[in-house]
Amino acid sequence: IGYNIAVGVFGVDEIEAGRDIGVGFTVFTMILWGASYIFRVATKDMTYAKQLKDYEDAVIAKRLEELDEDEVQALVEEIDRDQF
Repeated sequence: IGYNIAVGVFGVDEIEAGRDIGVGFTVFTMILWGASYIFRVATKDMTYAKQLKDYEDAVIAKRLEELDEDEVQALVEEIDRDQF
């Protein structure tokens, strides 16, 4: 559509119109990708951050499984005291 308008209405050379449309599309795509990357970094929605959080959660869960019931109860009581 943009090509037909550029060539037909404005009388731009066909090769120049194609080149300009290609450059415009490339620049637009790069800006869009950059914006999405910055958004993902700002919200920590990146693969590495997710994998690290999943790993940390798994380690904590494994350590919690290995604790005795008395130790778990002591931790719960300590957390309750710290919250108030």
